[in-house]
Amino acid sequence: MSNLTKREIVKKIKANGKKKKVNVFGRFYRMLCWIGLKLQFVTYNKRRRISKFFHPVSGRLSGFFRKHVAEPVSGAWNEFLDICDGATGSAGFGATFRQHKGFFAGVVNVVLPMMCIAALAVVVFNVINYPHELEVTCNGKVLGYIEDESVYNNAVRLLSQRTANTSSDYIDSLTPSYSMASVSSSMNMSSEMLCEALLADSSNVESAYGLYINGELCAAARSYGDIQFIMESFLDKYKTGTPGEKVSFMGTTDIISGLYSTDRIVSSDKFAKTISTKRTETQFYTVNEGDTAQSIANVANMSYDRLIKLNENLADDPVPGTSVLLEKELPVLKVQTVRTVKVKEKINYSKKTIKNNNEYTSYSKCITKGIRGEREVVKQVTEINGQQVASEVISSTVTKQPVDAVYEVGTKKPSGVGTGRFMWPVPGVHSISSPFGPRWGRFHKGIDISCGGIYGRTVVAADSGTATVRRTAGGYGLHIIISHGNGYSTCYAHLSAVTISSGSTVSKGQAIGRVGNSGSSTGPHLHFEIRKNNQANNPMNYF
Repeated sequence: MSNLTKREIVKKIKANGKKKKVNVFGRFYRMLCWIGLKLQFVTYNKRRRISKFFHPVSGRLSGFFRKHVAEPVSGAWNEFLDICDGATGSAGFGATFRQHKGFFAGVVNVVLPMMCIAALAVVVFNVINYPHELEVTCNGKVLGYIEDESVYNNAVRLLSQRTANTSSDYIDSLTPSYSMASVSSSMNMSSEMLCEALLADSSNVESAYGLYINGELCAAARSYGDIQFIMESFLDKYKTGTPGEKVSFMGTTDIISGLYSTDRIVSSDKFAKTISTKRTETQFYTVNEGDTAQSIANVANMSYDRLIKLNENLADDPVPGTSVLLEKELPVLKVQTVRTVKVKEKINYSKKTIKNNNEYTSYSKCITKGIRGEREVVKQVTEINGQQVASEVISSTVTKQPVDAVYEVGTKKPSGVGTGRFMWPVPGVHSISSPFGPRWGRFHKGIDISCGGIYGRTVVAADSGTATVRRTAGGYGLHIIISHGNGYSTCYAHLSAVTISSGSTVSKGQAIGRVGNSGSSTGPHLHFEIRKNNQANNPMNYF
């Protein structure tokens, strides 16, 4: 070691420090080989076990196939070759048949069941893939294939709509008959197709376009473009141009092309008039408590005479629960319009009262005048043929608050006894047309208060008391006498109306009637009397 130089020692250290290179591919290859050998060993053992398990079964199957299939077929084939050689040889076919009749019997026993099975398979396949349908024949002519008889009945209904004058005679002449047929389902005819086939044999039919409303024929025209234009124009009548407005026909409207009777086809002008008319429908109404014949007619928008004509035994006060037949006119073509509108509405003010215990109950004085408010309402309005049928509030914004009205009212109830001090009976009118005293050869027991435009002015009680209302053909006419309970009474004659009832207690200043011209009167005025102990006194002495 001591003989090594320093340089040699360094090289040796470096050589020992270097790592050996690893062959990764070689290791991976050896690992795959090991896995392959392992799998081969395992599968080999599995195959041996499976073969050993199924060996008895496979042996028996092969033996059964050889005994019952291969050998009989081989023998039959050899015998068939012998038959062919004998038939073509000197023996002839008859001798060959007698010699091998067992073979022919076996063939028949095998072939016939196979033919039956094949025939059954064909029938099953035919039933599954080609279902049986009704073949409809009318007046000796096959029209087509339908699913059931209801298709034919619907076709006849459509036929009656497409024809008019000749429909009943032609439909009565149809004598359909049905039979089962195996056809493809694609050959089935709809009611419309069958109707076309029936019309094809009738006379006076043309190709046209019919407008159907909820499945019922409304009218037919020759031009599809005219029908479209007329219906669009009909919608335009109910359009207002409001943003977001929706205008559409109610129900189902279909334009169907086909054959139509010439008497069902109308001109474009008549088509437009037809869809604009109304039709009469009948419906039953159940009478409710309190209903009368007149009220039912008013609600149904019918005349009383028409209601009675439809219901001959209907009483003026029908029994609740009774069914009443009504008529209602409805448009042929209904148009529904839905639009959103913005409107301003008034808000009613409330009424508040302040009690005054010093005034009678007839006293009322306005302290603060009520002012209605305003609000802006957004509504969704629904109309049918221009008539509003529904209105739904979407939003509401108050723009002006209402101001409540305040009234001062009296709470003191009249006692029926007057004060003995009287007030003027016609507020605002103080002119006297005829004073108390002699007049026209007789004694005038009161004063006549009159002026231009006095008719209908309010008359008030001159003092508190109990009122009696009377009406006479002449004399005072409609008049009120108030007994004041203290020996005094007042009379208010020639009235046009009264606002109190006979026997009611009135307070001083309470409105009791209106100036008129009833009874023996030369013109509108109030005849006013004050009596003491039933003796007439000059009223002017009390004011």
